[in-house]
Amino acid sequence: IMSKLKSILYSLFTIVLGVSILFFIIRLSPGDPIERILGPEASLEDINHYRTQLGLDRPMLAQYISFITSVFRGDLGTSLFKKKDVFDLLKVHMQPTLVLALLSVFISAPLGTLLGVFAALKKSTAVDSILRVVTLLALAFPIFSLAPILVLVFSIKMNLLPVSEWTSWKHIILPVLTLVIPLSSIVSRVSRNKFLEEKDGPWVQVLHAKGMANRDVVIRIIKVTLPTILNIVAIQLSVVLAGTMVTETIYDIPGMGLLLFEAISNRDYPVVQGVIIYSTIVYMSVFYFIDYLNKFIDPRLSGE
Repeated sequence: IMSKLKSILYSLFTIVLGVSILFFIIRLSPGDPIERILGPEASLEDINHYRTQLGLDRPMLAQYISFITSVFRGDLGTSLFKKKDVFDLLKVHMQPTLVLALLSVFISAPLGTLLGVFAALKKSTAVDSILRVVTLLALAFPIFSLAPILVLVFSIKMNLLPVSEWTSWKHIILPVLTLVIPLSSIVSRVSRNKFLEEKDGPWVQVLHAKGMANRDVVIRIIKVTLPTILNIVAIQLSVVLAGTMVTETIYDIPGMGLLLFEAISNRDYPVVQGVIIYSTIVYMSVFYFIDYLNKFIDPRLSGE
């Protein structure tokens, strides 16, 4: 019970710390949201009056205390530009982001594992070399350069897939592919190395000596490597969430990424804070779920 309580407190501390740092960074960065809202023609009197209405003229510490208090009450505030409740905006925009993130993880994890195991079984062959080169090349392209390449090939040249909007399953393919390629490459390289490490272990030699079929031995090794693979997926989840936001901006998908991009451009403090809180909660939830899954796969990891 104490360990679970510590985990919950650690999660809350992580969320509060991350949001607190962001709170001060976005307010200390150049740019005034009031001037963006009222436009360049607004008088200084109007700007100061509107700033007072929004409470932005108060000392920063007072604003911070008010913000943290509201967050613990479940109130994320109101968008300065859209004039809508931030929580309502998150509910509208989270569906595309969750679809992209979950699909990319659920496709990349098994695909990368299979490619890694296959490369390990074909060690020192042409197949292994080709797979290692391909995964290395995939990792060499960041999302903001990979996405335009995929658009050029599959949309402009081959005219197979649409580029923007979010109205059918065809619009999901390119964004998901943009995220799957680098993530599955990382999983593939990790699973290959871990599989080869376990394959040469003494316990595997014992299984062969007992006459166990090669297929069953491979399955046993994959099971042993799963916690490592899941940990890599958990670590890369933050990259996936960030990549999802970049991908949404490139493909003009109405998700959290596009919402965050617009909010940062407009210095919409409540929306930026809300998106970061949402992303942190999702990351922490998935991280602890994978931790629980690892303990279920291998009870020795529970320490009990």
